[in-house]
Amino acid sequence: MEPAAEDLLDRAVELARQARDADDYEAVWEILREFAADGPASLLAGTDLLASSDPVVRAVGCDLLGCASELHEAVRADAASALLRLAPPDTDGDLSWSIAHALGSTHDRRAVPLLVSLAAHPDPDVRLQAAQALPFMPPEEAVIGVLIRLTADQDPPVRNWATFGLGSQAEADAPAVREALWARVGDEEEDVHAEAVFGLARRRDPRATPLAIELLEAEQGIYSWGLEAVACLRDPALLPYLAGYDATSPAVAAALRECDPAARLQRDDFAAALLQAVYDRSPAADAAVFSTLLETGLTLRTTGAGGTGDWSVEALMERAGGDPRRAAGVVARECAGPSARAVRPPAG
Repeated sequence: MEPAAEDLLDRAVELARQARDADDYEAVWEILREFAADGPASLLAGTDLLASSDPVVRAVGCDLLGCASELHEAVRADAASALLRLAPPDTDGDLSWSIAHALGSTHDRRAVPLLVSLAAHPDPDVRLQAAQALPFMPPEEAVIGVLIRLTADQDPPVRNWATFGLGSQAEADAPAVREALWARVGDEEEDVHAEAVFGLARRRDPRATPLAIELLEAEQGIYSWGLEAVACLRDPALLPYLAGYDATSPAVAAALRECDPAARLQRDDFAAALLQAVYDRSPAADAAVFSTLLETGLTLRTTGAGGTGDWSVEALMERAGGDPRRAAGVVARECAGPSARAVRPPAG
């Protein structure tokens, strides 16, 4: 390691020893994010730090590997391997926190058993990190089961993140999932209650409509991610309550469209005509229009020699002025480029 780089990490460790709260530790994160810009170097340095006998140094090593994994997909597998070799003592809350936090950034299936174990840690801050990390793991039965359990955790932040993870991040719909979400409706923590309602709305549970109306009418209103959930209900009864929101916002516009049968039908007719126009241009095309669980809108997917490309049907409809043949031409031109590119706009 270069002397300057070593000095930088020594400074991070020194600040970590002095930190007494999350605000103090932000200075450590700033150094680690800067160091993690070099993926291979940060992987090597972080792994070296894990070999220390000093728990503070090991925790900083975990945090560095987490930062590196956030920035560089190529290092995630090796970072996860290094983290999983580091078995934390049950009583070491700081190290367990850092391991859980870092593993969430690796998205590595092998981390599931350890995260499941950490979700039962006596320190609520460690359980919170497990609740935040688990939704980024493959949706195995164990992951969903732990999230369900954590939605009833005695610690409010853990309950909140677990309810959010189960309701809005995990792509799972089963009676046990809905029961867990319904159990959080009316929770003494307003955010937990709201996340439960959003999770039920995303699963198109019609019983969530009156609860969604209450949130829409609340003084603070609903932010974009909540509006996206409300849109999944596709209930015309919501239209009068959406009318007071800014229709120029993409999330509001999507909710108005999804809850308006006429607007939705217009979009669906365009999607059918678009798919036909794609096949008219290329009879051998491999294309499909589909919707996704927990999301609004439709996606056009084409697969060919250049790879797979996804297009937001709504975005194509707007770009082409509602002309499906023109939209099919847009798709054809972009598929003919160096590679198909996704044009689905980001949420919100």
